[in-house]
Amino acid sequence: MPEKLDLVVRNGMLVYPEKIVFGDLGIRGARIAGVGRAGRLKGARVIDAGGAYVFPGFIDPHTHPVYLDNLGDTAYSAAWGGITTVAHYAYAKPGQSQLQVIRDWKKEGGGTSCIDFALHGGFFETLKQSDEIPECFKEGVTSFKMFLAYAKLGWMTDDYALVKAMDMIGRLGGMASVHAENGLAIDYIQDKLLAEKADFAARFQETSPDLAEAEAVFRSVTLGRLMKCPVYIPHVSSAETVDVIRFLRAKGVAAFFETCPHYLALTWDKLKKNGPMGKIGPSIKTQKDQDALWAGIRAGLFDTFGSDHAPKDKKPADDFFKAAYGGPGVETMLHVIWQEGVNRGRIGPCDVVRMFAENTARILGIFPRKGRLDVGSDGDVVIFDPSQRWIISAANQHSHCPYTLYEGKEVQGRVRTVISRGKSVIENGEFTGSASHGKFLPTKAGRVPGGAAR
Repeated sequence: MPEKLDLVVRNGMLVYPEKIVFGDLGIRGARIAGVGRAGRLKGARVIDAGGAYVFPGFIDPHTHPVYLDNLGDTAYSAAWGGITTVAHYAYAKPGQSQLQVIRDWKKEGGGTSCIDFALHGGFFETLKQSDEIPECFKEGVTSFKMFLAYAKLGWMTDDYALVKAMDMIGRLGGMASVHAENGLAIDYIQDKLLAEKADFAARFQETSPDLAEAEAVFRSVTLGRLMKCPVYIPHVSSAETVDVIRFLRAKGVAAFFETCPHYLALTWDKLKKNGPMGKIGPSIKTQKDQDALWAGIRAGLFDTFGSDHAPKDKKPADDFFKAAYGGPGVETMLHVIWQEGVNRGRIGPCDVVRMFAENTARILGIFPRKGRLDVGSDGDVVIFDPSQRWIISAANQHSHCPYTLYEGKEVQGRVRTVISRGKSVIENGEFTGSASHGKFLPTKAGRVPGGAAR
């Protein structure tokens, strides 16, 4: 190496989707500039990993910074969890311009985010708001979410509007994201339970049935095929949907599937004691569903993980039916997946990097800038100590949300250091970053150079 590097991470287990190598990683400016044998790289500053894992910065493709955490808060919480890039859903509410929301969020995030960020669009009035899709592409936003659920709230996209949006997105080379649950069927079931004066906490799973998800996933991907539009399905929760994904994979469809840590670590029979705080959409389901999701991950049916971070102000005494869907999760995601996946022998470190970094970067169209520890990629690095035991609690989280779904959960493995584009963000238990550091990342979603690695 002809010049001394700005920063060297020394003596680390460098993790890639296909291998783990012991060595050094060097950064010059904002980019990775060298990868070599341990002790060979020289830097103006050296961080000794001490044999810990060295990961590429993780990417969360699924956050909602509009509740108790705004864009800056979400980025701050994410960084503590080893995440160096977030992709927020920038929803345009009824009457709003999607284009203006995107411009506003780009401006806000550019001054408040300590890590890099991308944006998805999100339609509540799809038939009308989708007319702005071409202009949104010019702003660097190439993926757009629609809901097949929440008809009573006025959020649901019918098949006509969905196909219109997919046609436009597909022609422009983007990606449609779909919250896939049959909203009209769910509304009927809820009305039926209301008429019975049912206990909604006890019967919550009935209002988010696995078949309603599986049907909507199949429909969404099929309509995407019809319009030649890649489809991204977030927060898959059920065994029935795993069967649908297996069928769709056999067809070779242009679709990507995400699941979330709460579906991989929790079951409703144990969580329902928390009442409204555990109300997530789609619902957290059974042990059978959890086992099927892990089996699907091992079989290569899933592409990525997302937190679905939606920290909402809920209290145990709130009316369960009226309580909002969603909960915090961006900061705990890596630790929960590591505990339930790696520590329990279900997946390995390479799988975590593949699904949580490289695949996500490819799907968003920000690879190879993000997602891998290669020369020329951004200097986004996470040092992770696999031996440290600790207990997750709301008291040690950095979200403004006053609760966590994992209160009291003991995990082994903890983020030690986080570096974003060569700059320290988290180090020795301290925040060392800057709220103005993060940059907006234009995406080329759904194009997947080289293909998502399964």
